Amino acid sequence: KLPDRTTKTPHLKTMTMTETSQATIERLLLASPPGQFDIILEDLRSLLPKSSSQSLLEPTVVSTLRSEWEASSGRLTLNAADGGGAGSEDGDGFITSLSKAMDNYLAQKFSSPGVRAAHAVNVTTANDTPTFTIATYAERIDLHNHHAGSWKGCYTICPSSGEMGGNISVCAHTFENGGNVQLHSDISLEATKVETYSPSDGDDEEQLDWAKRVTSQIECWEEENLMKNLSSMYESMGNTYLKSLRRVMPITRTKMEWNVMAHRVVQTLGEGHDKDKFKH
Repeated sequence: KLPDRTTKTPHLKTMTMTETSQATIERLLLASPPGQFDIILEDLRSLLPKSSSQSLLEPTVVSTLRSEWEASSGRLTLNAADGGGAGSEDGDGFITSLSKAMDNYLAQKFSSPGVRAAHAVNVTTANDTPTFTIATYAERIDLHNHHAGSWKGCYTICPSSGEMGGNISVCAHTFENGGNVQLHSDISLEATKVETYSPSDGDDEEQLDWAKRVTSQIECWEEENLMKNLSSMYESMGNTYLKSLRRVMPITRTKMEWNVMAHRVVQTLGEGHDKDKFKH
């Protein structure tokens, strides 16, 4: 199922053919799995007639959709890091400390082979009270092995009050043997409080210690609110989610055996025989 647009699309019955095609193209591109916007774009260009492709996929349209996709998926954070824009160097002590702490955190938690990760720290001020926003993004694109995934986190922290909140979005995509599945999971994190801090409380080392406590809370959220829930879901998926997708009794009148290893053995044995020898 494709994700809903943030703005409502007119009902198809009231749209012209061009408007319908444009709306479909937008939904397909905005639903692109991690790292595959350009692949979906090229597929659309090859499927559409040349005249339609030129009008429906104008450079300005594609650029706008790409920016919207990168913003919604969180990939802007990675692009900014690639361009040297992540991690402010404006001299703000909080930003510097939070950036250092996040550098260490990402190096520990998102360092598996093939994973690219980045973060950005920004500040907004209201009533002379600064609030910092930490944006994180990580992805692992392995199309050769038919899968890709991304992880987006957004966390806010107010040093003077210690209030901290955030949300995490995970996307997983797998495709093989005709299957094409995306999993999207959005987790709103319950607001909590960490130790308060102000620039007059201490030196740079103490400020860095405070930033490390912020990353410790992020780690706690990610482990308790997301990773444990995902692990539990994966363990029960065979007997719950996947099983509910098919009938209890298939056409063969034999119940489906939800054993991955058994199916792999049957497939391997089938590939090892010359089927022509068994024809009568």
